Amino acid sequence: MIGLIQAFFAYSVSNTLDLDERFAVIGALIPSLSLILIYSGPLQYEGVLLSLTSALFFSAIVYFGFDKEKSKSTFTGYSCSLLLESLTFSYIPFFHPFTGFQGLGLFSSFDPVFNLSVISISVFLIAGKSLKS
Repeated sequence: MIGLIQAFFAYSVSNTLDLDERFAVIGALIPSLSLILIYSGPLQYEGVLLSLTSALFFSAIVYFGFDKEKSKSTFTGYSCSLLLESLTFSYIPFFHPFTGFQGLGLFSSFDPVFNLSVISISVFLIAGKSLKS
């Protein structure tokens, strides 16, 4: 899935939950770094960043570096990214280094209908939040 769409979805969810949107976006973009790791050569396996273990690890770094609220935002963004990836054909090792599962395979990562649906849901969440205010 396209990392910017995952980041926008994480932004809308964190905005709805009154969390720090910046750290949610950062958390959502970390799993997208797996593509850089795959094609640059140091790791030939994307599962390191597509796991709840990594989500907890990066959230703990933010917790000790900043505070609890920013850590929750980072974990929320990371979880949003993993949720969207689990709907695709991607291999998701949720509990790395243990074996994971093949994504649900409901959509392709580059399916325009899926990506537009995620964008629409994100816009709906942001609009709904602004209407309540």
